Amino acid sequence: MISITCGVIFLSLACATYGAPQADYGAAPPRGGCPEIGSSTTRVQSTTFAHSTGKVDCGEKTVEPPISTPGCPYQWGIFPSGGCTQYIKCAWGEPNITDCEEGLAYQDETHSCIWPDEVPGCDSEAIVGFRCPDQITGLSSKFYPFPRYPHPNDCQKLFVCVNDKPRLLNCGYGSALNLESYTCDALENVPDCNIRYKKK
Repeated sequence: MISITCGVIFLSLACATYGAPQADYGAAPPRGGCPEIGSSTTRVQSTTFAHSTGKVDCGEKTVEPPISTPGCPYQWGIFPSGGCTQYIKCAWGEPNITDCEEGLAYQDETHSCIWPDEVPGCDSEAIVGFRCPDQITGLSSKFYPFPRYPHPNDCQKLFVCVNDKPRLLNCGYGSALNLESYTCDALENVPDCNIRYKKK
């Protein structure tokens, strides 16, 4: 069977127990079944088409306009909300405003939430709630050029300054910032945080 689709010609010769291709497209195997691999009983007759290159002129391709609804330029997708810390998730044309994880900002190019200092127009200090000090002192200097600072209200979080811009890090469940090393440690090794953590 020959089928022509825009730009491509498909030629197939089926081998089945209950039928055979039309004789004008080539010889078919006997009704009993397909020939052995390597057999020469299946051949295709040469066919000449209007275009020797095998291409069909489909004309100018058109793209249908998107189906949009209020708040969703397309029925499905992730779109900017106009702010730095949220984005719009559209499903079936229904917009759902979604928050980035704490301390992150939405970047439209990647459709994801990343560090706010990497998103033009977003103020990382305002989003993170911390300003990197001009002078690096104490234990923070141990991590130069990316000094660390404890979060004043949450012992499971810390700030890391990258090119003088703050980034908020979370030690994760069951861990806390050890103030003796400025590294994340198991809660049992940070007893002060463990007490505060249980009270929350």
